[in-house]
Amino acid sequence: MSETRRSQGPAAWVVRGGQDGEVETVALHEGRAMISWYELGDLSAYPTKEQLRVAAAREYPSLSPGHVTGQTWGFAREIELGDLVLMPLKSELGKVAIGRVSGGYEYRPDGNPEFPHVRGVDWLGKRLIRDELKPDLRASIGSLLTVARLRRHEMPRRIAHLAETGVDPGVEGDPEITSVSQLLEEAVIQVEEDPSSPKTLSIRHLLAHWGEWRRTAAVIERVSGELADVGLATRPHFTEGSVDNTVALVPMEKEPDEQPASTSDGKTVPESAAKQTSGKLRLGDLPSKAVSVLPSASLTAARTMMLRKRFSQVPVIDEDGALLGAVTWESIGRAYVASDTPTLADAITRAHVVDHDANVLDLIEYIQRDGFILVRGNDRRSVEGIVTAADLSGKFGQHARPFLLIENAETRLRNAAEVFRVEELRAAIPKHQKKKVLEPKDLTFGNYRYLLDDVERWRTLGWRIEQADLLNLLETVGKVRNALMHFSLDALSPEQGQAIDELLLLLDAAAPEAQ
Repeated sequence: MSETRRSQGPAAWVVRGGQDGEVETVALHEGRAMISWYELGDLSAYPTKEQLRVAAAREYPSLSPGHVTGQTWGFAREIELGDLVLMPLKSELGKVAIGRVSGGYEYRPDGNPEFPHVRGVDWLGKRLIRDELKPDLRASIGSLLTVARLRRHEMPRRIAHLAETGVDPGVEGDPEITSVSQLLEEAVIQVEEDPSSPKTLSIRHLLAHWGEWRRTAAVIERVSGELADVGLATRPHFTEGSVDNTVALVPMEKEPDEQPASTSDGKTVPESAAKQTSGKLRLGDLPSKAVSVLPSASLTAARTMMLRKRFSQVPVIDEDGALLGAVTWESIGRAYVASDTPTLADAITRAHVVDHDANVLDLIEYIQRDGFILVRGNDRRSVEGIVTAADLSGKFGQHARPFLLIENAETRLRNAAEVFRVEELRAAIPKHQKKKVLEPKDLTFGNYRYLLDDVERWRTLGWRIEQADLLNLLETVGKVRNALMHFSLDALSPEQGQAIDELLLLLDAAAPEAQ
């Protein structure tokens, strides 16, 4: 084991026993993990990952070279002795085999020529019950990859615990997800017994009690309403900041009056730009921590800080916390045009300031015009954060990616559906939609799952992938697509993003795009 691994402990992997579980029995009986991709030959013959990638592109032109290379290189080169291996079983539905790697990579074409890549594994006699694992671990081992390293959410530690006890301990410190009624009952009892020590949990886990993971308008209204029904609210409001932030469940009380958003020169930003309203797109975790300079600093000092930290602007705040404005590269340029020896005061320009719970969409024009806004903290007085145009574009880019990927998947499905007659298309959709469907472009994303859930139509496509896996992914991605229609600044969960990626991987294999 490498020095890094020795300090971190064993890694955890999923290694499947074939697409249909065809080598599970042999693997368990003979103490092996086995994978295919036999066209590549001996994997130890490739000294670099790039050489393996070139071979993968040559031997599997219809698949992504990175998709093949990542799994085969990981199996041969990255799995180490003592690492933990999970094998979801198709021969014993609902169960997962667990073992420890006991041997290095071997190429054995004389055994099973279609599964010649082998690692020794000491399989434990116990079987894990899939439904007893925490949802995040269930989702990860549900990946369609043949070989996948499990890194997130403390999975190596948890799987080591599973090997010892058969119980998934979950992420350390995470509260158990119970029913909404139990959560509210416990919270009410806790504040009644000791108002100074209310129940606390992360926003992510608060939402999980409602079966949600993003703060859309409908979710905010539902959670707020059910908390209010028992006289509770969250402090701070659960729409503020990252979903990993902690909130307390406290008795409802009158909210302090809000201060209107203002600028450093006394002008007021429209109230709509700062008012907290349920369902609005709030700044959330967009602001970065504001780093400021004192008004007594030299212009050279301010410029040097901006260069060192790659800032485009820096706020100027005095010892009492009063905002005087900001210095930007544009304002510095103007100052040098106006004077041969400008001071910091000559380069100060106005800066817009809003509360931390302001509506993002109402602020876009200010960020676009000035390049940034400053953000007050929870006290609604001190400037604690800054949001730049780059922050905003990065955040919206993060949210645009799933839309674009799902649109790509839908286009591929639509093109594939061209082989079906109108009667076949209509047979797969609800009765009230039939008259509207004349060609594949008239289908909704949800219709494709029902279109492909038919033996004859599946045979017509001739796709050499597992039908059930594709149908499951279509169902999952369909739910993600519906959730994306209710826009929120919260990112997709890793599992939801993985489902989109895996759907595209399968479509890449079954129906590659024309070059």
